[in-house]
Amino acid sequence: MSAPKLVLSLLTVSMLGLTLSACGSDSDKIKEEYDRVEDQVKDEYDRIEDKVKEKYKEAEDKLTDDEKSMAEILESVFLPEESFDNFLDKLTPEGGRGGLYVGHFVELNDGDSNDIDIGAVYFDISNQGAGSVDGSFSYQQQACQENNALGINSALKIDNYIAGKVTGSLDTLEFLDVKYVSDLGLETPNLLTTFAGSFEEKQAGSPWKGSFEYLDGLGGQKLSSGEDNCKVTYTLSDRSNFTTYALDYDLGKMNLDVTGNGSQKTVTWQNPIDTQHVLVSQIDVNKAESGANGYVQNLVLSNLETQFTPLIPNSSTNYAIVVQAFDANNNLIGYQAVVQDLPESR
Repeated sequence: MSAPKLVLSLLTVSMLGLTLSACGSDSDKIKEEYDRVEDQVKDEYDRIEDKVKEKYKEAEDKLTDDEKSMAEILESVFLPEESFDNFLDKLTPEGGRGGLYVGHFVELNDGDSNDIDIGAVYFDISNQGAGSVDGSFSYQQQACQENNALGINSALKIDNYIAGKVTGSLDTLEFLDVKYVSDLGLETPNLLTTFAGSFEEKQAGSPWKGSFEYLDGLGGQKLSSGEDNCKVTYTLSDRSNFTTYALDYDLGKMNLDVTGNGSQKTVTWQNPIDTQHVLVSQIDVNKAESGANGYVQNLVLSNLETQFTPLIPNSSTNYAIVVQAFDANNNLIGYQAVVQDLPESR
């Protein structure tokens, strides 16, 4: 493993912090547990921060000048108080292609065979060799769920690598394993994690792909939709792999189309043979390219549906509609996207 990749691999360690708010005054037991978890997360962060610094110092003498600059930038992702500006000025690599890349993540080995392990992700990646990365990860599976996307921040592209942080709120935690908080009101769990990936130029579709992980300090990983009459539950895994593609990528001859007029638009497609799940995403392109949460909705369809009704705004807005098909092993077997202003007369 080369030194830059070694630094990248260290950035995939993560922490999950949960904030509890009591209905009345907090008991000493709750406060003690909260303090313990807070200290645990801080100790883990400090340990990884020291490890990154240590590995960088060990490798420094073996790196070229460009590789030293790359390592400094990747180290700074873990140290948000550092300014990126001076680092960015040091590098002028060619880099992997930039633009809006949309795809999915698949959770690995969560121990729950009943839930769906597919989620949505997109990146808006700088076209420069060294630049910024924006984007979102979304666990939304059905329209009844809130669109609680996790935002990407403090993220950078360096040549063919991307790395950064993912922060935000997931759906309401059930906390089935922690009995003594059953009478408390719980805020939505807040997630802090890091991700890392690379541009796979020789792979079909030339994707940006990688992984992210997190550590759950309290041991509760059962999540629900948090909405009445919305029976969506799932178990988070410790690790997820992601793959994203440029919007002109085409796999599986899905014949994606948008039909109808004005506010009566419908998205249709054909499912490839062996399709088990279909992930349909609607993304506000203008928001995605400005660093805001571009996700409008994501649906995971499991009954071989071949159509989707997008949310239509009152005024014309540019959307990307992305349909991804998966087999029973969560392998991607179909992908197609269309970008269109909605509502647009046809």
